[in-house]
Amino acid sequence: MGVGSSLFGMGGAQKRPRPPDRAEIGRAAWRYVHTLAANYPEQPSLGEQEDALYWLRSFVRLYPCGLCSREFVDVCSDLPPRLGSRKDYTLWWCEAHNRVRDDLSQPLCRCDLTELLAVGQTGGSMPMASPAAAVVPQAVGGATTTSGPSEANKCAACSQST
Repeated sequence: MGVGSSLFGMGGAQKRPRPPDRAEIGRAAWRYVHTLAANYPEQPSLGEQEDALYWLRSFVRLYPCGLCSREFVDVCSDLPPRLGSRKDYTLWWCEAHNRVRDDLSQPLCRCDLTELLAVGQTGGSMPMASPAAAVVPQAVGGATTTSGPSEANKCAACSQST
């Protein structure tokens, strides 16, 4: 038996690890996107904004949970990605995360920029909101009701079903 066999768990009596479940994939994905947002350029060029949209489009299309992917398309349609600055992008991801958490009847995160940047840059835990302070952004006439006007930038993947 070669090295590759044991590397990929195909050796003799070794037990294969189970694949991650939907919740494990979700936790890893959210940690990744919050880290990505906290390290997004403070003032991204148009090219960097386009790259972020292409990345989001691929992420949504390739996400291993089809139901989660389709539901996130709806989140993006109601709450278009904001790519104009690190602040906007970081807060958008928090608001999108809260929309998903609300749909799952989970406690909401506090969308405090300073805390979000610290979490994203150190790998800590998301700040949780007190029930009275938790606000889930709602779409109103094509714009969201939280943290400033939404840009016209919209991910192509987020405006169509997958």
